[in-house]
Order: sequence, then C-alpha cells, then structure tokens
Amino acid sequence: WRKIMSKLIVEVVKIEKVIKHPNADRLSIALVKGWNCIIGLDQQKAGDLVIFCPIDSIIPEDIIEKYKLEYLKGHGRVITVKLRKCISQGLILEIPKGKKWKEGKDVAKELGITKYEAKAPSYQPYAKKPTKRKMNPAFDKYTDIDNIKNYKQIFKEEDTVVVTEKIHGTNFRAGLLSRYKGNLWGRIKAFLFGKYEFVYGSHNVQLKHSTAKCNFYGEDIYGRMAKKYKLAEVIPEDYIVYGEIYGKGIQDLEYGKKEIDIVFFDVKHKEKYLDWKAFKLFCTLYELPIVPVLGIEGYGEDTIPTHTEGKSLLCSTQVREGCVIKPLIEENHYRIGRKILKSINSTYLLRKGGTEYK
Repeated sequence: WRKIMSKLIVEVVKIEKVIKHPNADRLSIALVKGWNCIIGLDQQKAGDLVIFCPIDSIIPEDIIEKYKLEYLKGHGRVITVKLRKCISQGLILEIPKGKKWKEGKDVAKELGITKYEAKAPSYQPYAKKPTKRKMNPAFDKYTDIDNIKNYKQIFKEEDTVVVTEKIHGTNFRAGLLSRYKGNLWGRIKAFLFGKYEFVYGSHNVQLKHSTAKCNFYGEDIYGRMAKKYKLAEVIPEDYIVYGEIYGKGIQDLEYGKKEIDIVFFDVKHKEKYLDWKAFKLFCTLYELPIVPVLGIEGYGEDTIPTHTEGKSLLCSTQVREGCVIKPLIEENHYRIGRKILKSINSTYLLRKGGTEYK
C-alpha cells in the first residue's frame, strides 16, 4: 500500500440534530458528522441535506458573497470559533437551488473550495534545497493524518490501539537510502560515493547534505537534530525516521524549552511502517526520544476525548494539541490507506496567537 494523502472533502451531509444555543436567542447548534456548527435560529432542521465545509476550508470570494459570509472576507479560512461560550467547528451551507446533490457527494471542486496550507516557517530556508533532479525518490513524506471525527467507523472496539500525544512543532524526517541511479549523474555519484546516501529534511523539503564537508549539516534546525542524535551514523540502510521538532522559536507552543529538541513517532523500512513494539525497540537501540504515550489499550470512542484534552506530557503548563491513534500492529483501511487518525483539542484550536507552520 502507498499512503493516501489527506485531502479536503466538502461533503453533502444530513444534519443529525439541531438544538437551541443555550446563550443566544437567535442561534442554534447543528450536529453534522460529529461536529458542532453554529447556525442561525430555524435556519436548518434535523434531516436536512446541507454542504459541510470542515475546518481549514478556504471559501472563495464568490461563495462568500453569495452566502453573505462577511466574517470570512479577506482570508476565507474556516476556523474553530467560540460564540457565546459554545464552540463551532465548521461551516454549513445550503445546497444551491437547482442542484440535486445526493448525500455523500464531495462538492469541493464544483464550489472552488480548497484546503488551507500553512506557510513555510522562517527557519526552513537556512539550508540549501536540492533541485528536483537530485531529490531521492525513496525519501517518502510522512502520512497526512485525517481527523477521527470524519472517519468514526475506522477503528473498532476489538482494536488494540496506541494513543500518543500530538506535538505542535515542525515535521522532521531522515533516512539512509539507495541513491537514485536513473540518470548518468546518479550512477556516477553511486560509483564515487557509494550506493547509499543520508538524506534529511522537513515534511515537504529534502535538504542538501554534503559528505564532502565532514558530515557538517549547517545551522538549519533539521540538520541540528540529525547531528545531535547522530542519525547519519546510526540509521540502518533503507530506513526512514520521522519526528517532530519542538521548543523555543518553532511554534507558539514552546513546551517550556529554552532550546529545541525532537521526539520520534514513526520509522519506515522499505515502504512499510514498523509496528509499535518494533518502533519502540528501534528507538531504544539507537537512543532516540519517543513521543509521549497516552495509552495502549482497547479502542473506545468515549476514551478519545480524555486523551485529546488536557495538558501536554512534555510540559504541564502547556495545552495539549491533541492525540494520534493507530493500531498496535500496522494495518491499512480501504477508505484512508494507512490506519491512523488524529483528534484535536478544542482548547488548542481556540488559543490566541497560534502558529501553524508545517
């Protein structure tokens, strides 16, 4: 299985329930796909088919004008908001007149609604990026993880799951991979420098590493972490490690750190992620810090909110971003590819001055 990338789904859904807003006479709260959305009083009722735009949808100007969404002018991004002490997570739109869209239809493309992409952080450009020709095709990006509220039926009660804390930082990856030999230059490098090369970078970018500089990575934060944990020396052939760099200057949540550090959450070997026990053994063997574990237990839908809310295990004064849920033994699912989902803390989403660098 290749990983299936997370994408924006703007779906035609049926409203499950509508209740009156407890603190506002002219507002109601509609429940769709497990999300609470604040709407106008008597705007919709249970059973109505509507368009649900999830968090991080970018609504185009023509839709903003058509539906009179004044508060979205200038940015168009749907975010978590709190109105009169109640949280709203998503936007409900009426189906345009004349459209006979059925429940479950994805209308993102037809409406021109796109997904918000976090801007690149200021610390990424420190290291030189290789040209596309020099990118290692085996250097896989990490799985994009969907929200569990969108896929409530993926995990079953009989599943044993690992629940880890979701850390608010910047994604990191590094690997010792076979050089690309699909062109003359690749074959020359393999002959001169060896079959394998050490590569590292962020979620989207492979950064340049030169063995001719005595394994000096430069002062980019990704290189600093690779150097700190001697990844060029310890990672075995055909392995990729994935982690999250966090701490001072990375995001608005600094976890009480005066410097930066990293926790690792996954390892891949020849396109297959290691099972949790093998991953833990790998990290122990090579002295790599592991992401905080919130629980290893039988899956229960009612326990996920407990793991989602609260403070970080890395810093007792820092809000927890949320949690990541995956099976103890790796599995794939026909709907999402790799069986892994996330749950996000509403308190984290509502914090002021938040940054979302990837």
